[in-house]
Amino acid sequence: MGLVIVSTYPDKKSISKIADIVVNKGLAACVNYTKIHSVYAWKGKLENTEEFLALFKTTTRTKDLLKKEIAKTHPYQVPEIVELKMDSVNLSYQNWLINSTRKSKPKKRNNSTK
Repeated sequence: MGLVIVSTYPDKKSISKIADIVVNKGLAACVNYTKIHSVYAWKGKLENTEEFLALFKTTTRTKDLLKKEIAKTHPYQVPEIVELKMDSVNLSYQNWLINSTRKSKPKKRNNSTK
């Protein structure tokens, strides 16, 4: 079964680095990331800052290894690592997700047939 792990990162460099690592290791089939604006409380102060939101697409088989890798490499003292289950996924995407999260080197997905 597929799922998404959500996390936030302080800059493009840090998310790009972990995205390359986890996709190359077969821990995630894909990592989407985009710049966001976050407002949150940290150490008694209100923070208002830009971050990068990351969506790690993975499977139940590799999720624990992925979460460990995120925690190990994350630049934040308290990283966000949230698991969202995929309840409804089209079969071709689900198959690509499963095949891309094996221990073999990932292959490029043909984007022309999305």
